Amino acid sequence: MKRTRVLVVWHDAHSNVTGWEEIDEIEDEPCVVHTVGWLIPDVKQGHVVVAQSWIADSETIDSVLSIPVGMVQSIQVL
Repeated sequence: MKRTRVLVVWHDAHSNVTGWEEIDEIEDEPCVVHTVGWLIPDVKQGHVVVAQSWIADSETIDSVLSIPVGMVQSIQVL
């Protein structure tokens, strides 16, 4: 498999606080995440899949993150 290293910028689901809060205290800003890793194409429909570690000369990967495509803001090949 061809190895392509990418930077994925995406908006994560998140919680602003723990416990009770007033509705008008909810922040309007997204939780922007930058993930760098090896793109694993065509393995999970509707997701961008990135492995953060890949053993040389093998197909063995670790720390795999599957990001729903609707949350992805951009993908840049590094």
